[in-house]
Amino acid sequence: MALTLTPDASLNRLPVTLPGEPERPARHWVSTAALHQLILQQEPGDERSVRQFLRTFDPNNNADQQILTRYADRLMTVLNTALAAEFWAAGNAFQQRYADCWRQCQRLVLGGGLTSGAFGQALTEALSGRLSGRELVLSPYGGQTGLAGLATLWKTHEPEPTRHPPMLVMDFGATGIKRGLAFADAAVEPLPELTVDHWLNDAGLFRANAFQAVLRDTRTLVGAALPTAISLACYMNGGQPFDYRSGVYHRLVEDSPNLAATLHQEWLPGAGLGALVSLMHDSSAAALAFPSPVPALTITLGTGLGVGLCPSL
Repeated sequence: MALTLTPDASLNRLPVTLPGEPERPARHWVSTAALHQLILQQEPGDERSVRQFLRTFDPNNNADQQILTRYADRLMTVLNTALAAEFWAAGNAFQQRYADCWRQCQRLVLGGGLTSGAFGQALTEALSGRLSGRELVLSPYGGQTGLAGLATLWKTHEPEPTRHPPMLVMDFGATGIKRGLAFADAAVEPLPELTVDHWLNDAGLFRANAFQAVLRDTRTLVGAALPTAISLACYMNGGQPFDYRSGVYHRLVEDSPNLAATLHQEWLPGAGLGALVSLMHDSSAAALAFPSPVPALTITLGTGLGVGLCPSL
């Protein structure tokens, strides 16, 4: 499964048809916005945000259970459509190889913010046994799955790992920027999360000045020039975002000839931080937390849908 993902691998854009419904991209059915619509449809007076719903979800509450059932049915259709891989198999050479990854997949890991807490557990239970014999695993990290994956890059086999300095891990998502300190045993100590909207320009994009400001803000928290691993909600091509019109980060291609090199040589040292350890797509980072002896994929559910190829054991 050694395949670098490109925008042609987008799970967000996968055409999916639900019974009695017109064809829509997968994100229409199972994103955070889609879950919020289900909440409002079930209980028009329900004023809970998705975050509040996840925090208060009660599987013994009939309304909550109905929302879960409808969301699980949608997600099952999305995943079965992806596993059949007919859309990608009819595409270009990369998509045909990507289709093989889905068809050969024997294990699916669910992660991301929408898999947090009791809702994530109930969702996994509702889907188990319904995916053509594939094993379904719930990430124990929820919305922190990307940070957990990045942290695996900092494991050490030194005789005294407690003397190994921590690594800063940063996950730049579509709506939030998660941060933490990763230690030699791959444990992560979370740092305060940032809201992406606060850093967008008038065109709704996250650009170089915002990236550097976030790095400077983070430096005040960690108090040292720590090595840094970063994941980004944007497909990466040799250290540079692909040039495509999606998400808030894609115009970073105009701010640097190579984002990884610019981070390592300019932006990180300019903020008082250390060397860049890695820069990668956020769902690829999440998948690092789940090496597998069988072909496996990690699916992240949040503002959108992401997919990462789990490394082989």
